[in-house]
Amino acid sequence: MESPVEMVVGVTVEVFIVAAALGVLYRIWGKVFAVPQRHNVLAFQQGVVLRGGHVERVVGPGHHWMTPKQTLLLCDMRTKPFQVQGQEALTQDGIGIRMSFGCECRIADPSTFVIGSSDAFGACYLELRQAIRAAVGEMSAEAILSGKALFSARVSELLVPKCSQLGIEMTQLEIWEAVPVGWARDG
Repeated sequence: MESPVEMVVGVTVEVFIVAAALGVLYRIWGKVFAVPQRHNVLAFQQGVVLRGGHVERVVGPGHHWMTPKQTLLLCDMRTKPFQVQGQEALTQDGIGIRMSFGCECRIADPSTFVIGSSDAFGACYLELRQAIRAAVGEMSAEAILSGKALFSARVSELLVPKCSQLGIEMTQLEIWEAVPVGWARDG
């Protein structure tokens, strides 16, 4: 008869062999048959679950099971800083101004962000440049140079409808520099 230690070792080896065999079978089964998979959404992310190219739902941080017919697209919900350098435009009174901006934006609606454009941040950047040109054309050079906050508010006002169509929110927009073209800037 076997000793108790040998029996425990034997049972442990058998359990290990059975667990390894089940793991291998699960891997093979998952390749052949549709087996749900677990996905992790981090604390600063939200996930958009797509089925057949349509948004099924938006999930928050945590572990989520997805069937093979579902696709999980992760959206980073943190703010993204970027800059717009050296935009030149003519004001209402015909004076050229070169402006630089510092901006921050974030994803406001993950489902719209995923479906709205293949490059929503790139589209937002282009819309921002167009809004800057439109706002410069509406104001005089003196009004822009003396009222930078008012000008930033006007650009934001022009930008809000376009960004909401992309699922993006502009959280910060500051003029870093506004100089009439042809003027030398004092250091």
